[in-house]
Amino acid sequence: MIDFNDTFMKHLHFAIKSAVLVGVMVFVGCYPVSHIIVGETRTPISTAEVKIYLEYPDNYEIIARIDASSEFAFRDPSFDFTWQRKMNKTIERLKIEAASLGANGIMIEGTTNQTKQNVSHDAQGGTTSISESHFKTAVATAIYVDTI
Repeated sequence: MIDFNDTFMKHLHFAIKSAVLVGVMVFVGCYPVSHIIVGETRTPISTAEVKIYLEYPDNYEIIARIDASSEFAFRDPSFDFTWQRKMNKTIERLKIEAASLGANGIMIEGTTNQTKQNVSHDAQGGTTSISESHFKTAVATAIYVDTI
């Protein structure tokens, strides 16, 4: 004889585990920051210690190349409507990533304004909605500046 309570509980347990897994993937996986380590990383520091440079200083070591954007992320949500606020969020994310690698400086290599269009279609192929999102991207080199 089939035990419906046991079957129901197994399905419920599977559904809960699946929902948690999807939630974790969305929370952790959708973060618009990445890096390529090209030098020696150091002990993480506070983001307040990371300085922005427009020119390479004397006595520095390159640690990594970092890409970041102001796109929405569940891990670090923000709703920025001006280009300046989008830039601030992008720089904040660059500094967080640099600090996690032990870099005490970032050299901004470039920034861009981006627009993403999302188009959805109904079952017959007709357009049902079009939406746009605007975000800022930046590329920086994470450096360690010897202050001796």
